[in-house]
Amino acid sequence: MKTSNTSTLVAGLIAFVCSVAAYVVLTARGLETTGLLAFVTPVIGALLVVSRLDSRSDAQDQALTQITRQTNGVLTSRIADVVGKELDKRFGTAPTDNPGLSAYDAGGGR
Repeated sequence: MKTSNTSTLVAGLIAFVCSVAAYVVLTARGLETTGLLAFVTPVIGALLVVSRLDSRSDAQDQALTQITRQTNGVLTSRIADVVGKELDKRFGTAPTDNPGLSAYDAGGGR
């Protein structure tokens, strides 16, 4: 959990505890609680939604970073193999022992 998630969660917890305490005090004194509930409910709901969106965004960022690393590594290797083969065809050089490194790259085609 990142700091922004923790701070949002703490703010939500504090708001919830304060609202419960205010509700208990108002109820004990026999005062109207409708205004309090009308104010507190959307505030706590918004804090919960923001906290959920932050945690979901963090998980998505981690997944996208992993996909990017995997994709870039695979694509780099595949591109090097294809380019090496095409250069070998074009310049008529023999393939090398190193996959992804054409004979052209190794100095055979220059």
